[in-house]
Amino acid sequence: MDIKNKWPQIALVVLVLYTASLAVAAADEIFHLGIFPTRLERMISKAITNLKSSDPVVQDQAKKELELYGDFAIPQLIKVLDDPALKTPVLELLKTASGKDLGPNPKEWKDWYDRHKSEF
Repeated sequence: MDIKNKWPQIALVVLVLYTASLAVAAADEIFHLGIFPTRLERMISKAITNLKSSDPVVQDQAKKELELYGDFAIPQLIKVLDDPALKTPVLELLKTASGKDLGPNPKEWKDWYDRHKSEF
């Protein structure tokens, strides 16, 4: 196989793949699809997972981290509000981050966030 003759086709395929990846990344950013989580989103996710730890020190550290992330953590905290194991600490963190007390109903928090997410 003569690679010289295939070079234009290979370059075109690479260009198409690169363009498609940019389109997917742009859509992810615009529509918040979560396909390419940011480093901060991964850190928040890890801290939320650590809230379930059996080690109280790990739990406490996770709460402190999530408090530091503040309103950046609100969307992910709302997503896990349905988890009975996380309900109490997540509600406390949501109250702290948002300054609101909307109760334990995840729908109330989702609706509130949908109305106010542009403020964050």
